[in-house]
Amino acid sequence: MQTRKLYYEDSHLKTFRAQVLSCQPEKDSFVVTLDATAFYPEGGGQPYDTGTLGGVKVLQVHTRGEDVVHTCDGPLEPGSRVSGQIDWDRRFDLMQNHSGEHIVSGILHRRYGVNNTGFHMGAARTVIDFDGVIPSEALPDIEQEANHAVWQNIPLHIWCPSPEELPAVPYRSKKALPWPVRIVEIPGFDTCACCGTHVTATGEIGLIKLYSSVPFRGGSRI
Repeated sequence: MQTRKLYYEDSHLKTFRAQVLSCQPEKDSFVVTLDATAFYPEGGGQPYDTGTLGGVKVLQVHTRGEDVVHTCDGPLEPGSRVSGQIDWDRRFDLMQNHSGEHIVSGILHRRYGVNNTGFHMGAARTVIDFDGVIPSEALPDIEQEANHAVWQNIPLHIWCPSPEELPAVPYRSKKALPWPVRIVEIPGFDTCACCGTHVTATGEIGLIKLYSSVPFRGGSRI
C-alpha cells in the first residue's frame, strides 16, 4: 500500500493521525510504515523530518519503493492509530532554505546558463554547487535580486503536469525525468522539477545572504 504523502498536500501540516501498517525491529530501532504521513523523507537534497509518532521519537525518514519508512526509537502496534508531530522549527527552516535555493539557482541559470549540480542544507548555511563559474564580484547584485523576490511575497505554484502538458513546461532539471514530474514554480524567477517541501509564498523565506563563490570541480560552490 502506497503511503499517502500529507507533506505534499499541506507543507505546513504540523500534526496528523494515521494507522500503523507495520513495525519491524532493525538494529537498535524500529522501522514503521503508516497509511499516511506528514514526515518528509530524505531526498532531492532536503534532509528528513524528525519529531514524534505515537509517543516515540522519529529518528530518520526514508523511502523504500512506494512506502515512507520511519525509523523510531520504540515500537508501535500494527493496526493502531497514532498521532504524529513534526519538529516544525526544523521543517520550516528547511523549507525556507529550499525555496531560497530555488530562487538563487533560477537567477544564476538565467544569467549564466549554469545548472545546479547539488546542494546541502546544513544547520548554519546552505551550500549550492554549479557547473559553471560564478564571479564573486557578482554576488551582491545576485543577492539583491534574490531578496527582491522575497519582498514581493510571490505565491509558489506547485503541480504535476499531465503527460501532454509536461513537454511544454520549461523547467530546470539535472537529467531527463519520467512522468509524473512535480514542478515547483516561483513565477518570474524559477521553474524546477523538485520533490521537496516549500513555503507557500516567498515572503516566508526571510533574508537571503550569499557569503562566497569559490571554484569547485570545474564549476563554483556558493
